[in-house]
Amino acid sequence: MNINQYKLNEPKRLIEIESFTKRVIDNGLKREDLPELISMLEHFEHIYSIKHVYADYVALFEFLFVNQFHSFRQMQNGCYTYESLLKINDCLLEHFSWLFRVNRKKVDNDIYQYKYRVNRRLEKMQTAVEKLFNRYSCNLVVRVDLKYDVHKQHLVDIELFHEHVHKLCRRMADKDKCFKYLRFNAWCLEQAPQGSYHVHLFLIYNASRRKHDLKLAKWVCNEWNDEITDGLGSSWNCNIKKNPNKDRSENFNETRLALQWNRVIHY
Repeated sequence: MNINQYKLNEPKRLIEIESFTKRVIDNGLKREDLPELISMLEHFEHIYSIKHVYADYVALFEFLFVNQFHSFRQMQNGCYTYESLLKINDCLLEHFSWLFRVNRKKVDNDIYQYKYRVNRRLEKMQTAVEKLFNRYSCNLVVRVDLKYDVHKQHLVDIELFHEHVHKLCRRMADKDKCFKYLRFNAWCLEQAPQGSYHVHLFLIYNASRRKHDLKLAKWVCNEWNDEITDGLGSSWNCNIKKNPNKDRSENFNETRLALQWNRVIHY
């Protein structure tokens, strides 16, 4: 884990960088944008890892960070800063603006390819679920959203999230405890400014052996909250039909549709 994760919410910073890059591609880089650019570079300095492959807008920002802006990095009061960018001339400012804009087609193509792959996976998942329901008459569907406690999100970077998801997948493969009699599983990994990294989990059980979807979903949530994440986790039981706020984890503000795939870092 990057020690700077104790200071920065990694998903939030990456989404801010994505938004900034998209805006500069659309409108160009102006002198009044330089303070924000400097802030984005300093945040990226803390969370950047050569082990990661970044996607679309963040991938472009990473390329410019490494190949263009890194030479402006200076040590000041024990920290690295990019404030020397404030002094660049108009010619260099226009050059940087052009570097953002000239890569629009590459970013658009990356997003198109990403959406194509996602749609293909969703089609395969839908086919698999239809075959399962055609084969078995008794199925119990459970939906949960797995995330992190709002007060502990800054402790979780992509590497720790990957470790927790790997542990979750291993538990499902072993069909142990709350995953016993599991027939099918699918998951969607997302990042959100307020929700940090999180998982939308879709489960189908043998309904002749498993009853009470609400209690089973709560069991899965507790497994994530306490066992898989060692107390860092938070969750939302999507099988709650009445009093939907009764079991909702505090400050969980996720509004995206289940099984819709959003851009994440490819780890």
